[in-house]
Amino acid sequence: MGMIATFGDDFPLTYFVPSLMASGVTPENETVSAQEYLAYAKEDLKGDDNRALINAFGNAKRSIHKLVDDLIFQYGLSSYCRRSSFPQKLQALSEMEIVSPFVLSALNVDRNAVEHDYVAPSLKRTREAVDVAELLLMAMSGFRMGIPYEGFCCWRKDRRHVLLRLNPWECALTLHKYVRPDGARFRTVAGVRCYWQQVRDTDYRYHLEVSDTPWKSIAITKQEKVTWGPILQEFVKMQKADRFDFPFVSMALDERFFDVFKGGPAEGRSVHHLADAEGFEKSQ
Repeated sequence: MGMIATFGDDFPLTYFVPSLMASGVTPENETVSAQEYLAYAKEDLKGDDNRALINAFGNAKRSIHKLVDDLIFQYGLSSYCRRSSFPQKLQALSEMEIVSPFVLSALNVDRNAVEHDYVAPSLKRTREAVDVAELLLMAMSGFRMGIPYEGFCCWRKDRRHVLLRLNPWECALTLHKYVRPDGARFRTVAGVRCYWQQVRDTDYRYHLEVSDTPWKSIAITKQEKVTWGPILQEFVKMQKADRFDFPFVSMALDERFFDVFKGGPAEGRSVHHLADAEGFEKSQ
């Protein structure tokens, strides 16, 4: 039996259980992945002149920046970070406990030297940059997998059981009312009344009727951070703890579902068609 996350009185939700988890969601029309930039950097390192070192260092940096931008998008933070510098983006991810900014900030100084002071990086420093990019891609892979993009919850303030969606294209959390089907079950878990029934099946079909128009929408902006911040932080904790079992998560995207979502991040392909899933619409 899967686990349901329950929360204390200071949290916007009383409980949350995911019904749709997805991996590697990136913006459309981006044709070069972080993995590909890293591959270019490794190829550049085969040379030993200034041109090769500058290109290798630059592609290592592009790999890191692309990874950071992908993470920003995947968690719906694009609007929140729209005018942010690279260090500010790192700070945003650090606040979410996704990445520490210290090593990356040090690399950013070297990039400025190459771009603005016309100083070629040393072979040693370039190899370090490529190694760091590779390690970061490996370390961050867990945060690109299984993000809870949808789940059932109770909105504490209104005591309403609703479907919550994290929409990275709209940069918003939306809450949707549902029509209770016959035989819908609720149970008390850790003193919290929770919806206890499958929301979707493995064909992505709902087992209950959900409204298309949100009952409530929370923009992921600086003004609304006090509301969405704790929720996204909890999503990150769920990923770290691997708290949910597959039998209860009715739509966990592992290798079996890569064909539906047009590829998988492990192979360097972007999964940017989350909107193809029934009931999850991308803005036009």
